Amino acid sequence: MINKRTWKDALLVMLWVVVLVVGMPALRLYGQEVPPALPPGSSTSQSSQETHLRDFSPLPEEPEEFDDREVKAYYDWRNDLFFREFDMNGDGAVNYMTARRTYKVWLDEFGTPVVVTVGAPLFYWLDRNGNGEFETGKGEMWSDPDEDGITGNERTYDTSHLEKEPSRIPQWSAPVP
Repeated sequence: MINKRTWKDALLVMLWVVVLVVGMPALRLYGQEVPPALPPGSSTSQSSQETHLRDFSPLPEEPEEFDDREVKAYYDWRNDLFFREFDMNGDGAVNYMTARRTYKVWLDEFGTPVVVTVGAPLFYWLDRNGNGEFETGKGEMWSDPDEDGITGNERTYDTSHLEKEPSRIPQWSAPVP
């Protein structure tokens, strides 16, 4: 005589077979990648349906290491980020900046920090209005949580609500004698 547990196991096996038989064709049908939709006004040829999201990003491509447009590069140990500042227009003002997470930092024999960073930036700043400041409340800062470079999936990062609100911590003042 077959016990109840064996019947339950046999029923579960049959159920899995049904799921696999019915589910596999559905995976082939619905699991295919759909080409991304193009923004209005853009066109592609029929032979090349490939679209690059990079083309629709408001951010410029970050210059290579040792590019002449790089004004300054520095490591900030407080937040463990490596910053690069650029003059993209050639007018002497910093108007583009990136920040990468660091992987490893050490001091060389001269006391200079040597920084190994993650491949792509985590934050981007672009001075869109040209006033010489990076204003987060005006859409001039982006975050890229995937850290995959400029691919069009960057999102604006707004911290203006933190910058404008007064502190809830009472201000200390020296006692008056």
